[in-house]
Parts: sequence; C-alpha cells; structure tokens
Amino acid sequence: MSGHPRTWFVVLPDTEAPSAVAAVQDTGAARVLHHPSGRPWIIGDWPTAELVSARAGEVHLAVLGHSSADTAALRRHAERPDGADLTALADRLDGSFHLLVSAHGTVRAQGTLSGLRRLHHARVNGLPVLADRADVLAELTGQTVATERLALRLLHPLPHPLGLLSLWTGVESVPYDHSALLAPDGPVRTVRRWRPPAPRRPPAEAAEAVREALRLAVAARTAPGGLIASDLSGGLDSTPLSFLAARGPGDLLTVTFGSVDQLHGDAPWAAAAAAELPGARLLVGAETLPAMFAGLEHPGEQGDEPFAWTRTRARDEHVARELGARGARLRISGEGGDEVLQLMPAYLRAIARRHPVTAARHLHGHRARLRWRLGPSLRALADRRSYREWLADAAEHLAATTPPHGTTLLGWGVPPRLPPWADSEAVHTVRAQLLAAATGAEPLAPVHAQHQLLHMVHHSAGAMRQAVELTARVGTPYTVPFLDDHVIEACLAADPALLGTPFAYKPLLTLAMAGVVPAHLLRRPGKGDFSPDAYEGLARHRRQLADLTEQSALAAAGLIDAAALRRACVGLYPPGTSYAALDATLGCEQWLRARTTHRTAPAPAPAPAAADGGHRNTGTSPTPGGH
Repeated sequence: MSGHPRTWFVVLPDTEAPSAVAAVQDTGAARVLHHPSGRPWIIGDWPTAELVSARAGEVHLAVLGHSSADTAALRRHAERPDGADLTALADRLDGSFHLLVSAHGTVRAQGTLSGLRRLHHARVNGLPVLADRADVLAELTGQTVATERLALRLLHPLPHPLGLLSLWTGVESVPYDHSALLAPDGPVRTVRRWRPPAPRRPPAEAAEAVREALRLAVAARTAPGGLIASDLSGGLDSTPLSFLAARGPGDLLTVTFGSVDQLHGDAPWAAAAAAELPGARLLVGAETLPAMFAGLEHPGEQGDEPFAWTRTRARDEHVARELGARGARLRISGEGGDEVLQLMPAYLRAIARRHPVTAARHLHGHRARLRWRLGPSLRALADRRSYREWLADAAEHLAATTPPHGTTLLGWGVPPRLPPWADSEAVHTVRAQLLAAATGAEPLAPVHAQHQLLHMVHHSAGAMRQAVELTARVGTPYTVPFLDDHVIEACLAADPALLGTPFAYKPLLTLAMAGVVPAHLLRRPGKGDFSPDAYEGLARHRRQLADLTEQSALAAAGLIDAAALRRACVGLYPPGTSYAALDATLGCEQWLRARTTHRTAPAPAPAPAAADGGHRNTGTSPTPGGH
C-alpha cells in the first residue's frame, strides 16, 4: 500500500473571480467540488475514500477526513430546513474531519476542536479564501516566512493564543472552536461554534459518555473494513482502542514497539493484551527501528509548520512504510489519551468550595507524589491573576535558566521558556509578541484545569497533525481517536476530581472500558518510559546533530547561538532544557532549511477531475451528479 501525495484543499466563495480560481488551479489541483451555482468551491487533492458529499437544492455538504458520514444521511440533512447548520450535523457525526457547506451563496467551514484539522484564510488576488494548509495560501499569495513568528516556535510550551499564528503574516488561522464564513463579498468572518461543557458529570454517567464516544470514534475508522493496524503497548490508551478496533468488520494487526531498555514495562502488558485479541501481531524490536534522532541531516519534505517530534521522525516513516507494505489501511494510535484523560492539579480550584474535604485530601496526595511543600502549594492556589496577567508575567521570564516550579500546575499552566541557545534578539522578539498577545488574550476555558487540558490538546495535536501528514505520504496513515471532538467533550464534562485524582491512574478510562477490556488489563498503574531510547539515539547521532549546527539556518536568521546549541548536542544539557526544547529547535532548523530548497506548493497533478458526488468515495474515480 503506497502513500498518498500531500493532502490539501482551498475553499472559494460563491462568486466570479477568474484570476483567483486560476491561481488555485495552477497549484496542481487534482479534484474540484462545485457550489450549487456551478462555480468552483473546493479545489485540491485528497484521498478519494476520505470525501463524502451530497447536494439537495441549494445546499451542498462535504465531509473530508475519517468520519461516520454517508451520502444518504448527508442528503437527508441537506433536505432539512436547517440543512446548512453545521453544528447540528457535527453533533450527528463521529470521527476526525473538516465539515463544509455551500448554501444559498454562503460558505461555512470548520475543522476540529483539537486543531488536528485546521483552517486558515488569506486573500488571493483580492478574493478571501480558506485552506487547510497555511503554506498553500502562502504560496498563492507570495508570502515569505515571518522570522519573528518562527522565533515563537522555539518556546516550550508555546502558549495560547500564539500557537494559532501561522508562520506567514499574510495568512491567518481560524480558532479551533470557531467556524469560518465566506460570503460572496466581504472578508472572512469567524463565529464561535463551541464552548467547554460544565465539568459536572458524575463518574458513572461520565464513563458511559466516554465509552460511547470512543466506540463511535474507532468505528468511524474501522467501518470501511480492510486491514487495520492498532498500536498495542499494553498501556491504558492503546489497549482499549485495540479492543474496540477488534469489533470492526476488518482484520486487526496489533503493533508493539520494543525498547533498548531490556526491563521496559510495556512488553508483559502488551503480550497479555495480545493474548486476548484476534488477528495478527507485529513485534517491532528496537534493533529494527532507526535510532531516535536518526536522519536529521536530511530535512525531507516539510509541512506548514516545524515537525515537533523530530527525534522520532525516522521511526514514524519506517513504521508507516512497514505497515503500508503489509496492506494496512490505517494505524490507530493511543496518542492523545494522556492529554484528555488526566487533569492537572489546577482542578482543585474548581472543587475547593463545593468539596473542601476532597480538595484537601487530593492536595495532600499531589504534594506527596510531586514533593511539593505546603506553603508554595497554597500560594499557587491563592494566585488570582487573570490569564492576561499570567501571560504578561511569563513574558518577563522567558530566558530564566531555572525551570518553573511544579506548583505552576495549580494555575494557568507551566510558563513558557526559551532554550539557553536562543539569541538575545530572539528573546527580545518573542517577549514583545507575548506582551502584545497578553493585552487581549482570553483563556481557552474559564476553568483553569479545562484551559490546561485544551492547551495540552492543541499543543500535542500540532505534532500529531504533522505525523499524520508524514505517515500518509510514505505509507499507512496515523490516526488518533482520543482527539475527536466528541471524545474531548466527554472527558471535559467529567467530574474534575475523577479526572485529576492522585490516587488512581486514568480512572475515568478504566471505568469506561469495564466490560470492553478484560479487567486484569485495566490494572496497569502507569506507562512505559522511552527515555533510554532517547539517550541512546542522542549518543549515537551526536556528530550529526553537531554538524546540523554548522551553517545553521536558524543562526543565519538571528534566532539562535549555534555554538550554544552545539554544546547542548555534544555534551550534557545546560540547566533548564529538555528533549522537548531540543525537538522544537531541531524541528525549526529542518523546516527553515527545507523551505530554502523546496517550493511550498503541492506537486503537479493531472487536470482537475470533478468530485461532486452523491456517493461515498471508495477509491474509484468520482463522477459528477448526485442531486
């Protein structure tokens, strides 16, 4: 099974604009859907099996991605009086997808709450357009990389709302909880479509909601059949997804990865789970995988932002090719489970007034586990700074060499830091942007813990989005059900004390999967650690990492001190840095290097083929019609 070329699409308003349409088509578009008026609507290139569309009168609906949608149901929705209402349609669909409608001359579009599927907007020859990739719009508008925005990507973690900034000043992003509106005339407008639910569901009700959301999320991916690969580490994230995938109509191939650590905890748990599952099993030993940090001397094709999981990129490509050769249609991953199934200790703020005894007991548990002293913990809980004040304060400590105290998890989150190899001018540039953002920044949720959960989801989804694109290009694509909208919502609505408790590991999931996964497999108290693999890979590839700092593109752009980065690569880490900081910098270095040698437009493709269909695409050439 070979991969698919870069997936992308551009959305046009329902208006006459020959020069803008021609510019989009000149990028090598392979497919086109049309407005009910007959004008071009969605132009781009995507796997035929990932499009479902239907028309009824003046309403044309399109779903792009992995979804439970089918043509008949879409047409029935389009025929309703509220047929253009994407909110009502999104409530009925499961999976991960872009949702678009052209109705009565107006376009509405939305991605996912996680940011795994995004939308950007820009003006092409004066016409406002949308796209799922920022680099496609940058190519269409002739924009160059904004170095000051790239400097932000050296931050860890990258705080909201700066993660929404594309790397081109003429290309803006649609907030993940908003829809975008394109009228025949006028600019792109964004409208809020979602707010976090109140975190009040009791354990039994919350568990039922999570079980159903996960069941439907996996079913949306397995329903077409074929061979489905599912990661199986034996952990509490991948194991339930494998059992749910086994219920699908296709064949199951479970995949377990080895570690250089002979005492790694995954192996016995994965073996026990595999014994309870049907289908074949693939054991991928550490000796057969590229070492971490391999291949960094070759940037390869890049996405519209730096690849965040730099140290494992070569492994991701290797596994995608291996699974593709075996004929696997999708690889289901448990990534995202950590982000949605565990609240940071800031949830104590939400329960302190309603359940003071529980809050006190949980605080004691977190302090014992994390070795916090009582005084700093109470002061952190008493911190009443707004999110804007917190962000402004964080801007003043970007270059601090000591890591933030762990009790910051009791507030808005871990303050961002720049690595010690950041150039002084880059520090100044990043600080100015944080202070500017702080003047109008709003948290992702009014509840501190929900804000932190959504921020972690957005942060991780950025990395996963690049991994999805990379793996789809070379072999079997990667997919993450835990980041589907309905799963995120179900987790956010749960009682915070259940999600955040220090006395159990992911209790919401163990409750939800009772009866789905054998009880003995739900007793695992933690997860495996691949730090030894990272250390081994770093030691093996230190020379290549050091060579990467020679003639560094980031240094040439005035963003880093190449000598300081070289010292970090070949010696012990300076204080305050981490693998995540090194990953971010190496990802930016590769991304910037690649952009100096590769065009950002998609590769040329055959002349556009009509993709308007009243059918579910199954890999055959789409045909017009479907009214």
